[in-house]
Amino acid sequence: MSRLNLSRREGAVFEAIVELFLRTGQPVASREVSARKGQRLSPASIRGVMVRLEELGLLTRPHPSAGCTPTDRGLRFHVDYYVRNTRPSAAVRRRVEARFGQAESAAVDDLGWVAGLAAELTREAGIAVRPVGEDPVLESLTLVPLGGGRVLAVVVTADRWVEKRVVSVEDQGLNVDLGALAAGVTQRFSGQGLDVIRECLVEARPESMGLSPKELHFLQEIFRDPGDGEVQVAGAENLIDNEAFSEVGRIRSVVRVLEDRPRLAGEWRRALRTTTTRVFIGSESPLTAGGNLGMVATLFFQGGHTVGAVGIVGPRRMPYGQVVPVVECIGETLSAYLAAGETG
Repeated sequence: MSRLNLSRREGAVFEAIVELFLRTGQPVASREVSARKGQRLSPASIRGVMVRLEELGLLTRPHPSAGCTPTDRGLRFHVDYYVRNTRPSAAVRRRVEARFGQAESAAVDDLGWVAGLAAELTREAGIAVRPVGEDPVLESLTLVPLGGGRVLAVVVTADRWVEKRVVSVEDQGLNVDLGALAAGVTQRFSGQGLDVIRECLVEARPESMGLSPKELHFLQEIFRDPGDGEVQVAGAENLIDNEAFSEVGRIRSVVRVLEDRPRLAGEWRRALRTTTTRVFIGSESPLTAGGNLGMVATLFFQGGHTVGAVGIVGPRRMPYGQVVPVVECIGETLSAYLAAGETG
């Protein structure tokens, strides 16, 4: 959004309206703004400012005699120019760091735990997605026999993403030393991107890799593109209990968004290609438009590379000034803990 030139008076009235709307969900009347502590404008003067803000597309009203509510454009202006540069308070940072400090190192790598932390601290639905950004690089492959002709393949990447997949060797009539096969794959492909490995396995002839056709097919299944990777959702009950979703239709729209995890992950990946944090408001995204929703997503990193994203889904009418700094603090703290794990 291009920079709007609001006067000091217009900015103060606009932010008062946004704050009242986010708190109550109701159209805001000029007398409510006038009654706020520190407000020196009369209701008549405030009405004049509100007309100007409507002309700019920042406010709307259900009918001429009603109070005003922020438009999606208005909430975008609020986020970009009043929230975006807000840093987490010392209290928020201490709370987030305390939760990470209480977690075991394995829990820090668990996207379910990360999504749960976002849900707990914001009272919205927490989301965590991995991988995001660069192609993950293989660190190791482990093959574990499960019995019944099944094998658990554990692919570990350099950014500590763990992909697990159960493959049947019985169906393929494969009889192989799993330990030797895993060691050979690790030695051959360690340090290469998973997309590069997939392409190599698809295009290679078995004999050129010293494999039988069945072994090559087995490895193709192990490294098959998982699509949208890992997506974890936590705290959906926070939205069901939220007064903003009292209508059945809105609850259904929330459920649809949270259940369509591949679409959710794809939207986050596209939106985070050029920015570290993204806020989605209402009609700005197909995912948030139908259900009057809002989303906040931020990246986390390891070794200078993008690893994944963490954030929340909530109502369009959410306290962005509180939620955005919390989400960014979780992402920053998670990055710090992953970096510490590399050097620890």
